[in-house]
Amino acid sequence: MYVDCAGLTRGTTVWVEIGVGVLLLLTLLQSVLLVQLWRQSCQLQQRVGALAYSAVHACTDVPTSMLVTALGRMERYIDTTEPAPAPAAQPSYELAQQLAREGADVEQLIARCGLSREEASLIRQLHPVGR
Repeated sequence: MYVDCAGLTRGTTVWVEIGVGVLLLLTLLQSVLLVQLWRQSCQLQQRVGALAYSAVHACTDVPTSMLVTALGRMERYIDTTEPAPAPAAQPSYELAQQLAREGADVEQLIARCGLSREEASLIRQLHPVGR
């Protein structure tokens, strides 16, 4: 069905023009909303990309590896600079007995075997010279 625009009344023409104007405004509004949604979509894609990148590279965290390396260096430094604790000096009673039999005096037993004066005297009494 074909409608001749010349046959429309003035009032009808105004309503048609208003309708076309409203449709143009709605189209413009939709275009604006579409552009805003497209921008938000791009921003979200960038965020997702950044999160994916950080998730992939989280296992190779550079600061953590640097700390581990520094800790290893410190442990090696401590191992090389700190002398190992000397074992507790225990008196050598066998050596003291042998020296006492060979005629060593109390002072020599104290100095060479790490004995107390009382221990050295006792060893001299228990192991006289020539036995």
